[in-house]
This record gives sequence, C-alpha cells and structure tokens, in this order.
Amino acid sequence: MASTNNSGLGHGSSGSPQMTIEENIYLAKVAQNEANVSSNQSINKMGELRYSKKKMVSYLLNMNHPSGYPKAKFLKEVLGYEQSDSRLLHKNVFFAIRGKTPNETEITPYGTKHLYRVELVGKKGNTNKAKVVVVIQKDKKRKTYKIVTVYPDKGDK
Repeated sequence: MASTNNSGLGHGSSGSPQMTIEENIYLAKVAQNEANVSSNQSINKMGELRYSKKKMVSYLLNMNHPSGYPKAKFLKEVLGYEQSDSRLLHKNVFFAIRGKTPNETEITPYGTKHLYRVELVGKKGNTNKAKVVVVIQKDKKRKTYKIVTVYPDKGDK
C-alpha cells in the first residue's frame, strides 16, 4: 500500500502529538484484523491497493454526487466517514479485504473486477457489513488495484 502523509496524529496545546479516541479505536481494530490475516491469501499478493483521492472524495464520500450519494450517505450515516476521512476509509477498506478471497470475480473491459463482502470498521470503531469492489488494471505497465465502490451489504434476497 502506498504511504500516506497523514500520520493520524493531531497536536495538543503543548505541540505534542495526540491521537483522537476514534483513531485509537480504529488502530486497535486494524491491529486485530491484521493478526487474523493469513500471509498466503490473495490480497497479500495483490501488490499495491492504490489510493485515489478523486474516487474517494469526489465520488464515494460526496453527498452531492448523483450516483455516489447513496454510498456517501451509508459511509457517513452508518460508518461516520466524511470527505476529510478519505485516507482513513481507504486504510479501513484495505485492511478489510486484505487476505480475503473475493466472493465474486468478473473480467470486464476495465480489468478484472473483484467483489468482497466484508465487515468495515467505522470511524468510531463500529462495524457494518459492506460490499467492496476492486478492479485490477495495468497502469504504466504495473499491475494496480483500485477501490471502485463501497456500499452496504444487505444480504442476498
């Protein structure tokens, strides 16, 4: 996964780094999730799950986007994510699918599409079932993995 510039640390009045309660809860959930991941499963071999600010901020977390609105509403109202939390959401999705075998795979004109049914950790540590779609594409002769969408998993009907 690509490194980020956001360390997740805030600064208190003394200038010392501080983490919010939400970030501490999130990091504890991530550590627990990582401990349960087997090193030989599919997402570990995927290489880099690329962060796309455009996809996260302008689409998935945009309450004004015509087709992204229902996803943004779910991510905000159920999991607590807003546009300023795009990197945290990306990390959450990465750890939710890491080591998992996709529930469905399909070859499309845009690349190989994987659908994962997972439990996503919310900003305050709550969890909810969600579907995550990742597409594998060639980008500058390198295989990349991109989060295409995230939406609630209401179960099969």
